[in-house]
Amino acid sequence: METKLVTPSDLLRQSANLVLAPAMWILSSLGFVMDGARTAGEFSDMSDNLLVPSGPAFSIWFPIFVLCIAYGVFQALPRNSAREVFRATGWWSAAGFAFICGWALITAFAPMAMVQWGSALIFIPAVAALIVAMIKITARNGESNRAERMMSWLPISLIAGWCSLAVFLNWTPIAYDIFAGGTANLTSSLLILIAALGLIVWVCRHSQSNKAYVFPTVWGLAWLAGRHLTGPEVPVIGWTALIGILLLTVTAFVKPRVR
Repeated sequence: METKLVTPSDLLRQSANLVLAPAMWILSSLGFVMDGARTAGEFSDMSDNLLVPSGPAFSIWFPIFVLCIAYGVFQALPRNSAREVFRATGWWSAAGFAFICGWALITAFAPMAMVQWGSALIFIPAVAALIVAMIKITARNGESNRAERMMSWLPISLIAGWCSLAVFLNWTPIAYDIFAGGTANLTSSLLILIAALGLIVWVCRHSQSNKAYVFPTVWGLAWLAGRHLTGPEVPVIGWTALIGILLLTVTAFVKPRVR
């Protein structure tokens, strides 16, 4: 078997992922250790967003951050420098990580007048890059053994799935401002939730019914349903979230026909 040469691009790609993966966690935590920086919870509390799930939903960030750091270390190993699976996906994952870092800085430090639009806009390329990385790495699962997939495919799938739902949460307050004068609005919330489900179903169908991609979205929808069905909230959103869970579960377990 011919040995592939390691190029400067390979080393730069590896370094980018190795640095940016922990940087996401560090920058997202600045509000807890630095005066003048907002925490993610304080940013979320800036608007009455009907699509924000109950607080425990966001605990999923911890395993995602840990696994992404593991991915950064694993892909940086010398034996992985010239592997095609990382050449195909590494720049996309690094771009996604970089945009998440940018999102963390915007939510922590951007002026009040800019923070909502800034965080919403930067999340779009973040999600796009992570989805592309997830689809590419899923298509190359056959090139890795089970342990390697746990260190590469799983982290990218989980962060892509969670961010595919989270990106719509960032746009909900903007929809309220545009269509309801800044008031939390049921119609806008339902339309955004349906749009989120449409994107996630479409991506799932184009990624070999990737269950690891779907899991974080089901997790988030479950806590959204819990918020609205167990308290004085908006039951319609809760029931829509439950229907979404059923839809995503079916999508993940029913593979599309191969053309």
